Amino acid sequence: MTVAHGVAGQTLNQITTANGTVFAATVAALDIDLDLALLRLEVDPESQLSTPLQLAAAKPGERVSFVAFDDQEQFIREAKIKRRLKINTQDIYLNNKTSRPGLEVELEVKVGNSGGPLINKSGEVVGIVWSTSRVVKNRSWATRSEAVTALLAAASTDASPLNSKALACTG
Repeated sequence: MTVAHGVAGQTLNQITTANGTVFAATVAALDIDLDLALLRLEVDPESQLSTPLQLAAAKPGERVSFVAFDDQEQFIREAKIKRRLKINTQDIYLNNKTSRPGLEVELEVKVGNSGGPLINKSGEVVGIVWSTSRVVKNRSWATRSEAVTALLAAASTDASPLNSKALACTG
């Protein structure tokens, strides 16, 4: 799971695990309004490098971890959920107005970090970071997990071979 603006139009997508293993990835589902993309990895489904993706609702005040890459190196940064809100914005192509279930997060995010998950203390994904403020320091936004659930449900109703259980890379 990542942001749509990071993979839309790409001819080659790859996922690199924390230990440096690289997997080819294809886009299994894309939602330009929610700015979410589901990637399918070319990996043995029985591999210990993949586990089912667990989702949960974020709570205001909750401390979470943001996992992302910066200059080809994975990092984990602490973050705080400020509030849940409906975010009025535009699709990834800036063509149409849209709303998405969002989170306001106290978190420093730099260009290239979007698409990283917010993970609670139980190891569940509560949101996917997609934007940061250019005005307010350490203010960022994420799409809430229920939007991820909706994209997974839409992908699972598609009979194409791109459908498989949602996985998160670990390692």
